[in-house]
Amino acid sequence: MIKEGVVLAKRYVVLDRIGAGGMADVYRGKDEKLNRYVAIKVLKKQFREDDTFVKKFQTEAQSAAGLMHPNVVNVYDVGVDRGLYFIVMELVEGITLKDYIEKKGRLSAKEVISIAIQICAGIDAAHQNQIIHRDIKPQNVIISKEGKVKVTDFGIAKAATSQTVSTNILGSVHYTSPEQARGGISDAKSDIYSLGITLYEMVTGQVPFDGDSAVAVAVKHLNEEIIPPSSIAIGMPRSLEQIIMKCTQKNPNCRYPNMTALIADLKRSLVDPNGNFVVIPTADNLGDTMMASSIDIERARREAA
Repeated sequence: MIKEGVVLAKRYVVLDRIGAGGMADVYRGKDEKLNRYVAIKVLKKQFREDDTFVKKFQTEAQSAAGLMHPNVVNVYDVGVDRGLYFIVMELVEGITLKDYIEKKGRLSAKEVISIAIQICAGIDAAHQNQIIHRDIKPQNVIISKEGKVKVTDFGIAKAATSQTVSTNILGSVHYTSPEQARGGISDAKSDIYSLGITLYEMVTGQVPFDGDSAVAVAVKHLNEEIIPPSSIAIGMPRSLEQIIMKCTQKNPNCRYPNMTALIADLKRSLVDPNGNFVVIPTADNLGDTMMASSIDIERARREAA
């Protein structure tokens, strides 16, 4: 805990703590230079002592600081002061999507699609700037008091990939893609999978896979088929279910190729909710794409080493 009134970088006054995650605490603060309130995310002690983690954290956070979009919690600054590594972000007054789901239970199809389109827009802006989130989940989506949906925590997730699945916080592994569970390699389609799991939870009020440990949940992402959400949310639109099933295909090449294509189907679902327009490729039709995907993953591992 940081005491109220502490000033970081001779500029940011720490006020009250407003949140805590697996890797960092979040404080309400004030930027004395620009006279505005901000959110200050400070790395927890065990991560501050890991030099490799800190280096990745700083590099990724600095990349995220260049990303400005109405559906992203914007990063203003990254710094270190007296051994405290911190990120200064836009302060969004609101509720996380996770808390919103727990409060409301299952969301209506129209609300799910409205929220999803905004999440996609924020993630797409990141992907256009070669930034992969790697930790899309309801806890990292904030709905402001005005109803604006914003994705947060760009930057911190890649640094966390140095941690193994067994030490990953359980809340994240519920949304992790099979390829992340297998080897920690992520790309834009990994974000699409995690978003699909998030959509599943919005529709059904629960995640598709659960278990007693992070490893147990990760194994289910690898080996078990997702129960169609319509078996839980009876009467949900056919097209929305198909969108979710396409996002959560085990094979990345069977998912949406990008957020633009996903947004297009979400918008079409609003006007044709029970239409049969979502096309899910099958592994048999992909030829050598699985082989190519494995080669790509192995190449990425070597480059990351």
